Amino acid sequence: MRKNRPDSYPAAVLDTARRRRLFGPADRVLVALSAGPDSTALLAALAALREGGHLGAVAALHVDHGLRPGGAEDAACAREACERLGVGFESVAVRVAPGNVQAAARRARYAALRETAARLGATRIATGHTRGDQAETVLLRLLRGAGARGLSGIPPRRGIIVRPLIDRGRGEGIAYLRAIGIAWREDPTNATPRYARNRIRHEALPALRAVAPAAERVLARAADLARADERALVARARAALGAGGGAALASLAAEPAAVRRRIVRLLWRRAGGRRLLGAGHVEAVLALARRRRPGRVTLPGGIEARVRYGGLELGWPVAPPAPLGERVVPGPGRYPLPERGLALEVAAARAEAVPWPVVARARRPGDRFHPEGAAGGKKLKAWLIDRKVPREARDALVVLASGRAVLAIPALGVVAAGMGPGGAGLDVRVAALS
Repeated sequence: MRKNRPDSYPAAVLDTARRRRLFGPADRVLVALSAGPDSTALLAALAALREGGHLGAVAALHVDHGLRPGGAEDAACAREACERLGVGFESVAVRVAPGNVQAAARRARYAALRETAARLGATRIATGHTRGDQAETVLLRLLRGAGARGLSGIPPRRGIIVRPLIDRGRGEGIAYLRAIGIAWREDPTNATPRYARNRIRHEALPALRAVAPAAERVLARAADLARADERALVARARAALGAGGGAALASLAAEPAAVRRRIVRLLWRRAGGRRLLGAGHVEAVLALARRRRPGRVTLPGGIEARVRYGGLELGWPVAPPAPLGERVVPGPGRYPLPERGLALEVAAARAEAVPWPVVARARRPGDRFHPEGAAGGKKLKAWLIDRKVPREARDALVVLASGRAVLAIPALGVVAAGMGPGGAGLDVRVAALS
């Protein structure tokens, strides 16, 4: 394949797509088209692949973030390229939320791309990230002390998002556009030293190329290797964790530190954590687990890490139950407990063996329980802890009691000695309040 042939660039893009399984002949691709050289080269390459039968259809969406002058000119340039290449074109303006402008713009852009892809029936969204973008990302994350996950850089594919230019240099795309006569526009913000990525692009990478001419390619290869390592470690973490809601402390301690960290992040995602859990919070959770005694750590967004009963779990704090007063139970019947939205249904085969009246209430300090079939009784709290009933579940229990003696715990289906089938035949059940 000769590098000076215009059709060699689409062929190289197709090679990436096949090796990395980015798209196939039946896929309909929506291109994120900024009018810059990378996304325009992507558009032209995919249009050529469509003509060769390697894609089902190609469309393009230009997103104007409204952050700088020239948005209308960018859209006009993008539209002209699409008309030249026979590609359907749309343009949309988005509102960027205040705060981290770059992150907010990215969220708004991808939201617009996903909405348009769904409406057009596109099966892939293609972005123009190149090998240079990958090298810059690796360097930025290396300077932040990232591990394998961060150093794996920009994934070639994430869901329906694909990066067909991830193995191609920026200069290759520009040469291709010049060869076929397609215009593009330069974003002036790409030259300002205000952004760290620009300083990496214009200062750090040229200095590295002076030492190692293949620096960009080597950094991109390092990202691929880190990504493979990350996948293997996450797979081991998933296998160690299983499908349950927590991790046994003994099993956690048996894993290498790299796997333990990934187990914590898996628990974080299962608990509903949205952003990546930072290294400091991961280490705080692991320190809690190493202590091997009950405790909790509050994580971003209010999620808690809790250690209890030999296990680590992550989840939202459980709201305390509504206060429950005493409800006198003079005999068998149905007794509403509106504070909890439930009712107790009380029956007894030999009602004369029950010390009526009894009360339905929450558990209290000093309560004792001698369960049916046990040799003796103990404090109710100790009995519940022995059975690994979580504290929030203990606090929500309703008991049937006579003084400090607990006669029944309906939610657990247990009764006290003498209250079972061989004695009073007491049967207390929880029902929805109708």
